[in-house]
Amino acid sequence: MRHAQYFDEFLRDTVNLNQTRIDILQQRVATVEDLVRRSDWTPTIRSFEAQGSWAHKTIIKPPNGGDFDADLVIFINPVTGWRPRDYVDTLVGIFRASGTYKDLVTASGRCATLDYTGDFHLDLVPCVVGRGGNSQFEVCNRRDDLFEPTDGLAYARWFAERNAWTGGHRLRKVTRLLKYLRDTRADLSIKSILLTTLIGNQVTAMDEALRDQWHPDVPTSLKRVAGLLDDYLQANVAMPTVTNPVLPSETFMRQWDQARYTAFRTSFHSCRQGIDGAHAEPDQSESIRKWRLVFGDGFAPSIEVLKADTIRDSLVRAVANPVGAPADAVELVERHGSRILAFMPRDRDVPHVTPAPFTGAADQAAQRVQIRAWRDRQRVTSGEIVPPNARLTFEAVTAVGLPFPHPEYQVRWRVANTDEAARRAGELRGGFYDSNPPGHRTEPTKHRGVHWVEAFALRNRDNRCVGASERFYVVIR
Repeated sequence: MRHAQYFDEFLRDTVNLNQTRIDILQQRVATVEDLVRRSDWTPTIRSFEAQGSWAHKTIIKPPNGGDFDADLVIFINPVTGWRPRDYVDTLVGIFRASGTYKDLVTASGRCATLDYTGDFHLDLVPCVVGRGGNSQFEVCNRRDDLFEPTDGLAYARWFAERNAWTGGHRLRKVTRLLKYLRDTRADLSIKSILLTTLIGNQVTAMDEALRDQWHPDVPTSLKRVAGLLDDYLQANVAMPTVTNPVLPSETFMRQWDQARYTAFRTSFHSCRQGIDGAHAEPDQSESIRKWRLVFGDGFAPSIEVLKADTIRDSLVRAVANPVGAPADAVELVERHGSRILAFMPRDRDVPHVTPAPFTGAADQAAQRVQIRAWRDRQRVTSGEIVPPNARLTFEAVTAVGLPFPHPEYQVRWRVANTDEAARRAGELRGGFYDSNPPGHRTEPTKHRGVHWVEAFALRNRDNRCVGASERFYVVIR
């Protein structure tokens, strides 16, 4: 289900930068502009312009109340004899000479940065216009002492056009949502300008012609754009070169390499599957649960679904006349033994557990993979209570105890943490992880609680799941 109204609320309450902080940014920028204009800075100032996420209106609220970034470009005439670093260094000098800003300013690669700690960072970017008698825009790379062509104004027009094609500012909203995903997931590392370009590249004039079909609301726009972007990423195993759509000589691949690209490509594919599954789910409650798997518990917070701390209550209901009030699920296992784990909630009832996305991962395959585990070379059984601060090594084997042949097969592991200790640490895991080495995975016993791992055997030639294990429970005292 789409839940368009909950997306509106999620954007308003969780994702969008609140208007108060935007107003403060604008007030402080006005003061900074006045200071630079009144200074004795040598270059002639043409204008000041917002750039980047601020100009594109895709700026979002930093998770956990952190600082956000804003870019202000200062368009200036060239100064005879000046090198690129001179423009940045002399601009920094203006602020260092000020009692108000001397402790806020630093020199960055292409700008002077004002750090309003606890609120935002403002990058002041000198942009030289018409050096050498042409109309070209150039920023100043002070580290390499180079002039670099750019055209932020044309880029902003390019993105605004695509936003208009989707109608209802839906491309901007989709970009904010995908930035929110990036900022809340460590495995989606990518610069804003690169992500924005990849997103914008998925929209064409055809989107305007088919707007009612492709972009009737935000979640449908999100599904379409994320799906097209994932298709592009999956078609490019090697890192592609992404250029400025209005200035092909400029690439956006700085600080990205093949390893980072591969990690992003893999993780975004998982996000796309989650988005598709939540959008297609016909049951309202289950659909909200699936959207929360993508965006977290801040999505539709007024709707009740089973939380991790109800795992204890689920086990309590399975025990007749328990003595006293158990502190948590671990205490219940200590009292009644591992047999009680048969009453743990199903995957679909634990919101942070990602559904298996693999073709063929059906219940009838559940007995075809066995998990064996060791701690300090001693075998550990499912449901056995283990101490904290240890390490468990898991191995996935066939029903007759043989490893899955590598590289014909790979084993993917679903690792789920539960209970209060993991929740307080922000580590309620429920996603999928690779083997290392093949067929094995090592995990620390970190948080008190009842946790589990599962193994899924995938055939590499068609990525089909040929077997899945039952849960292997790890009870950490």
